[in-house]
Amino acid sequence: MMTVVRKNIILVSIAAMALLLFMPGLSEARLSAEDARAVWSKVAKATELTELPFSIKQETVPNAWVTNGSSVTVTTGLLELLDTQSELYGVLSHEAGHAKLNHYENTVKRGVGLSVAATLLGKLFGGGIAETAAGVGANLAYAGWSREQEVEADDYSVHLAHKMGEDPVGLYSALLKLSKNGKRGEPSGFNSHPPDERRLLHLRNEILSLNPKAKFPDGSEKGAVQQPQSQSAGEPENTVAKKGGYDIDAAIERMKKEEAAKVKAAEQNS
Repeated sequence: MMTVVRKNIILVSIAAMALLLFMPGLSEARLSAEDARAVWSKVAKATELTELPFSIKQETVPNAWVTNGSSVTVTTGLLELLDTQSELYGVLSHEAGHAKLNHYENTVKRGVGLSVAATLLGKLFGGGIAETAAGVGANLAYAGWSREQEVEADDYSVHLAHKMGEDPVGLYSALLKLSKNGKRGEPSGFNSHPPDERRLLHLRNEILSLNPKAKFPDGSEKGAVQQPQSQSAGEPENTVAKKGGYDIDAAIERMKKEEAAKVKAAEQNS
């Protein structure tokens, strides 16, 4: 009798262990701090940002950000939200894109422009309006990236992943999870602009242009129509992407020209 009981106990134990091993969501642990550092190391080497300090912040809100273009941070909430290293690679290369494309410097320039405008408004209409505009200019760099900058960083991320043999769909999957996550802090860093359908559509088309056979976690590749990438007037073909790789130098030059044109226009209007 005791032998039968022992056999039953052993069988139940084996069954329980099998469930723990093979049940979805339990067989694979969330990303660890070691995983995060290893993924950042790969991104840093690929983007020549190895001197940027990398840190992990204890915070439940899923987020990641690059500070002043000089350090990269991810929260433990993001590591809990994501499941794969390819998703984290997509997020971290997105942040690297902000640094490589000089987004912080461009944001500061816009803030300075608003502060200059505030001075002019003060002379024309009085201090109240001037103080408001100056406050906007001073805080612009801390309010998150513009939608245009977020899309540029998205493109940078998927092109880098494709070039380095990583899965470009990782960023799409990460954004999809972020869009469904209920934990939202102040808009900043990676969650500056929660991914809407337009951003996801653009990202999906960008990935499909690199890999027409790409599969997405929501099955959205079925019936997807690739949109041709628009070219600016006078811009040579393949300025942003060359043979599946991201042309960083060309992208930076393009943005410098755009910023120079904005500064010139502001000087003419002042």
